[in-house]
Amino acid sequence: MKLLTTLILLTFPFYAFAKPLENFKAVFDVDVYGFTVGKATQTFHCDTESKPCLLTSRAKPSGWMQRFINESAVEKITLHQTDNQLQWIQYHKSLTRRYDDRTEHKTITLKKQPKIKQITFIEQQKHWPIQDKVFDEISISYAIQHAMLNKQPLKDFYLQGDKQQQKLNIYIDETDEIIDLPFEEYLNTTLIVFKSANIDARVWLLNDYQYFPGRIEITNKENDKTITLELLKLKR
Repeated sequence: MKLLTTLILLTFPFYAFAKPLENFKAVFDVDVYGFTVGKATQTFHCDTESKPCLLTSRAKPSGWMQRFINESAVEKITLHQTDNQLQWIQYHKSLTRRYDDRTEHKTITLKKQPKIKQITFIEQQKHWPIQDKVFDEISISYAIQHAMLNKQPLKDFYLQGDKQQQKLNIYIDETDEIIDLPFEEYLNTTLIVFKSANIDARVWLLNDYQYFPGRIEITNKENDKTITLELLKLKR
């Protein structure tokens, strides 16, 4: 019986039981053009392996920047951690714009629909094909973290937005990168670069924190606008 059990276990590939992402609460500074404009709080929570996980991001301008930036957003992403993979299910964004005489609300919902083999932008009924490793702009950094944590290849990833779906070119920059963060100095990182037709992005993964993203920098090529998220606090 013991021999049979051993043989069964040996038939599974090395990634049969991947290391899952841990629940966390992280606070990031949000910089635009080198100015800190607000904060983003991101939380990740999984109850059990059988239930979906929820990644939530809440971003709003802080202090005097509220006079110049009138937007705040709550983004909720449903994910599922299988034995060997992190899977994207749905993205929902609630955007609020405040003006002197009114407040506007907008929602964006992107949902994977396996029965029709499509990802649907619910509010506008736009469709894209389902990809095995597709993620939105918030969850892509954690998908890369999951792949690095489990020594899985960084290939065939897609970025899903409300305007288009793009295949990403992801690679590890071999330059040794050390960064300072408010809660700790001289942190060794692995620098991940990913590109598509419209964006250039860099993610500094913290080697001693299970490759958690310590800094995220995304440049939109169309308007040459760079947004940087820098980790202020991390609680697990």
